Amino acid sequence: AATSIHGDGDKIALPPSVLETMTSNANDLDPWGSGRNGRPIAFRIGILNPDYAFPSSDKMRALVENARQEVISSEKIELAQKTSSASEFSNDGSTNEDMDDDEANDSQITEAYLDELSHRYLSYTHGTVVEFTQENECVGLPEPIARALLQPNSHSLVGGALSGRKNHIPMKRTVDPAPSAVKSDVANDESNVKSDANDAMDVDTPNNRNDMEDVDTSERTPGHPAYGLFDVPALPIEITPVNSLRPGNNCTFTPTASSIKNGFYSLKDVKSVLEQSLMRTRATLSRGDIIRTWRRGVSFDLIVSSLTPTEYGAVSCINTNLNVDIGPPEGEGDATSSDVGNDVLKPATKTTNPMGGGRLLSEPSSPTKSQGSMPSPIDAAVESIVLPPEPATNVKEGVCNIQIRGRTPSGNSAAGRRRFDTTTAIMSDLFAFASQVCDGLSPTAFRLVTRFPRRVFRVASSDGVGDDCFAANATLESAGIGQGQEMFMVETV
Repeated sequence: AATSIHGDGDKIALPPSVLETMTSNANDLDPWGSGRNGRPIAFRIGILNPDYAFPSSDKMRALVENARQEVISSEKIELAQKTSSASEFSNDGSTNEDMDDDEANDSQITEAYLDELSHRYLSYTHGTVVEFTQENECVGLPEPIARALLQPNSHSLVGGALSGRKNHIPMKRTVDPAPSAVKSDVANDESNVKSDANDAMDVDTPNNRNDMEDVDTSERTPGHPAYGLFDVPALPIEITPVNSLRPGNNCTFTPTASSIKNGFYSLKDVKSVLEQSLMRTRATLSRGDIIRTWRRGVSFDLIVSSLTPTEYGAVSCINTNLNVDIGPPEGEGDATSSDVGNDVLKPATKTTNPMGGGRLLSEPSSPTKSQGSMPSPIDAAVESIVLPPEPATNVKEGVCNIQIRGRTPSGNSAAGRRRFDTTTAIMSDLFAFASQVCDGLSPTAFRLVTRFPRRVFRVASSDGVGDDCFAANATLESAGIGQGQEMFMVETV
């Protein structure tokens, strides 16, 4: 059974009996990570599907059938060997072809295993343990873990299995047993005590604990009970140790619609926001997890949309350098996607700004510029560029979704997003797009920078290429801009 506990990350609470089992000689599992790789042991946390029966997934059924056929085939071979001379059969060692078959089989087994897990659980994620204080057959879940289990999304580990299920997962709220005794005492004395709206005892009654503002929040120690603060699953929870969760290399976060509405893309330092909420609170990340970050009292929810290594859809955040990318919002690229946040997300269009601030890149320089000044060769080249068409939305290979964030010459914030084919688009196309987003800011006046890890890109002038300078006709791919997503900040020089 699930209970609610305090905590902002992925650390659950388990019964002491689990610790005894883990540290026994038979298991030799270290929950605190003082062993080989210094990482605490992770746990798979899943809501069991009451209708599950093995095997349920198509891939697992196929794997079981293949295994059955192999057993039948091997039995026939053994029978044939017994009835024939041994010289007719070769007992040579395994060949390279056999080794390739073994690798293919391992891949098929992993895929079938993950596919079966998506049917075994209504939803599942991963976490570590904060303490062993729960009663037997109980697990304490912090709010982020409970939310991941109760609100699986399109990126979640159960994946496509969601489509064939009812979206509703039964939930409940835990109740503090102490207020019931307090309420009884109050009822016994009610005839002798006048009703007082400010009576402190009223705050502790269950009827008044529905509102989080009425609950005593003086102690929010991680792992301690958080009665009635949030919903937890009402179905059985299965906890499984995972002793070899691989360290993460890359993670892509997708902002939710509410985060965009709250101004996520206007934040000046996304890295600091993520570091405070991710590195300090998370030991694991699973695809579909929602990371809640705070900035000056405003919350921003980010969905973990992709991870590398990709095999199991979950990684460890301990003792690893995790590169973070910001992916496109949900539904971008779809003509019917939500209009929320379009004022900061949509790329600048190839039309003149009605307010007079923008212009076509192919048009001559703005009349406000000094007619006596001669544009640089780079400026002239960029102004004559018509951006290449964006790749089709169903094309992923070699395509990079690029986001530009900067400021216009007048100092206003500007942002745009566009898809480029990295094998054909060139650096002058990228800088032309950035110039367009920033209302005609001269390409010689800025450079493009990624934040984590920090990389700097400039278009080479007459001084030639080198270091962070690239030729205007160099492809994005040759400049190190590959398939996926990139966010560039416009830094004036």
